[in-house]
Amino acid sequence: MSRSLTSSINQKIEHLLNYPGCGHIELNSRKAIWTSSIFGFIHVFILTFSFLFFVPELTILIRYGFACLFLLIIALTVIPVITRYFKHYITFHLLGLVFVTFYTIYQLGGIVTSAGLIVASFSFVLLSIPLQSVPITIVLFSVYFGLTASIGFLDPYLSVPEQITPSRNSIIWMINTLSMSALSLIFVVDFITKQHQFEKLEANKQKELNDAKTKLFTNITHEFRTPLTIIQGMTDLIQKHPEEWLKEGTDKIRNNSFLLLRLINQMLDIAKIETGSMSLQMKQADIVSFIGYVTELFRSVAIDKNINLRYIRNETPIYMDFDPDKLVHIISNLLSNAFKFTSQGGSVTIKAVLNNAQDYILIEVADTGIGIKPEHLDRIFDRFYQVGNSSGSKGGTGLGLALTKEMVELLDGRIWAESQRAIGTIFHVSLPVTRKATVSQHENLAELLNDLTTAAFAGVSSSKTPLASKKADHYSIPTIVIVEDSQDVALYLEAILRQEYHVEKAPDGKAGFDKILQVIPDIVLSDVMMPEMDGIEMLEKLKSDFRTSHIPIVLLTAKADHDSRLTGLARGADAYIAKPFHENELHVQLKNLIEQRKKLQERYSTLAEFPETSDESIKAEDSFMIRVRNILEKNLGNDEFDIHDLCRELAVSHAQLYRKFKSLSNHTIADYFKLLRLHKSRELLTKSDLNITQIAFTVGFKNLSYFSREFTEQFGISPGKYRKQ
Repeated sequence: MSRSLTSSINQKIEHLLNYPGCGHIELNSRKAIWTSSIFGFIHVFILTFSFLFFVPELTILIRYGFACLFLLIIALTVIPVITRYFKHYITFHLLGLVFVTFYTIYQLGGIVTSAGLIVASFSFVLLSIPLQSVPITIVLFSVYFGLTASIGFLDPYLSVPEQITPSRNSIIWMINTLSMSALSLIFVVDFITKQHQFEKLEANKQKELNDAKTKLFTNITHEFRTPLTIIQGMTDLIQKHPEEWLKEGTDKIRNNSFLLLRLINQMLDIAKIETGSMSLQMKQADIVSFIGYVTELFRSVAIDKNINLRYIRNETPIYMDFDPDKLVHIISNLLSNAFKFTSQGGSVTIKAVLNNAQDYILIEVADTGIGIKPEHLDRIFDRFYQVGNSSGSKGGTGLGLALTKEMVELLDGRIWAESQRAIGTIFHVSLPVTRKATVSQHENLAELLNDLTTAAFAGVSSSKTPLASKKADHYSIPTIVIVEDSQDVALYLEAILRQEYHVEKAPDGKAGFDKILQVIPDIVLSDVMMPEMDGIEMLEKLKSDFRTSHIPIVLLTAKADHDSRLTGLARGADAYIAKPFHENELHVQLKNLIEQRKKLQERYSTLAEFPETSDESIKAEDSFMIRVRNILEKNLGNDEFDIHDLCRELAVSHAQLYRKFKSLSNHTIADYFKLLRLHKSRELLTKSDLNITQIAFTVGFKNLSYFSREFTEQFGISPGKYRKQ
């Protein structure tokens, strides 16, 4: 009970003292000083009012008590709300307490008759330790030693007031000494404990960081594979069809080359930050217009993705110092993330306004995307940290937001995020307004922006260029659904497959699942890491749905490691191809899977019993075919029973049933139903006494000549001759 109460109080204190962007170390410092101030306030309050009511002649100590209470009340009020210059305020606060205490010691006649206030002043100096600033602690200790030495030097010249009798001095000295010693002990023990906990957390964090670094090269190769796939693929297309792909192909190669450059620059920027060699090139200009320029570069992305992009700007220009290069990376990274995790029809809003005091510009980037889980929110700015893919999000390198935070802090700003699942995320950036740098011309900044954005926006812009060449009649070729969130990759895949397949595309797992249910394709080619729903989740849903369980699925992904392959295959993938891939490899894999499905048709094309199998996927299709056959056999004599009735029985659409059944058996439902009726009629001809007309009616043929013609065509002999055999 006491432990839960302590934990609850601790959480409330942290909630009171915390603020967006407050680090763990600073929060620890704020807690230590604030709780110590609470203890000190209680101690001074009790002593002061005890003197006031019981020993009112101790006027010096009463005045001192009220002075301390005044300073402590200010501290208890200010500490929870102050964010900037926290260390500066605490330094002046502690110096104030030290000077007031030594002035009182002077009035009391020196250190010996100070009633223990010399110990209290030492406790105030100790409170500088949580700030973890060596210069501040040295200043306070120097002041303490200097004042102590001064009082000691003046001691022969000081007189003890009558109100401070030896007995009162001894008692109050004992109370102050014990109280301040207890406070110091509690403070030191608590601080050391917190430091040990923090060191343990730091050790764990360092271990996680080292583990993350070991994964970094894997993540980087993942990120490199997609642009390399496009570069390699477009090169092949240009060589084969230069007249069609020369312009667009070279544009794609250029854009994805810059995307690779962006990834490399992120690595170099991290190295610069770690070595402290990243410098600032501050310029003074209208930051509102500059942010507007950056935002407009995302306009085509918003149109392509059908996302509403809004920029809410300050009513008047804000001329201030900023580094254009760093600001471009900050804004572009936040907007890229917003577009990355926002679905079609959503919105992305960027806002840039001054705060009330007009000493900070507040920049917000808000989206209506998938949101971030609370357990991830505190760590999204950690270097190499990646939010899990349960929601299908692209993994990335774990560098983007970490670099953004480093650059914001390099500009003396703060960044924090707020998010709600399925509602959206808001990133807040606060930058101080200063005007010390050289004033830059508007045109120069615009030119600089053009120079900076080529690499910064690589991989963000999208293209929906339609393919102009003719496709074959899609009823005569297999249908393939390509599920890929990179439009460049999807464009390349469509270009190399459209001559042999009818191609349908979807931008993510959720849209892909809906598209596959709609068209029931012959094969699916899907990326793994996608927004909305990832490829693995889509794979599991498709394989567990009897309408789509028969469709072969090929995972095409940048995650080429052995474990990822095993995961994909274990979840039901029929093949797993790593990016970058060779065009011929993809064609062979797809062709082999289609051929395998054709062999499966031999299993279901006849009415013979299915051979035994240990393959769970084939068992699932056996169950489907048996279920269809049982329903049809129950309705053999019902000449009005058709595919619409069967669809109602199975709770599927006409198109879904038609494509699945045709894919499995190479029969239409009508042909298969007729085949069942004819086989049943043949059985009745040998095992029953019914005449041929009765048999025809029993199996659903109301026209005797039509029955005879179909029977003869199926078995090569008329019903009458067959019975006489």
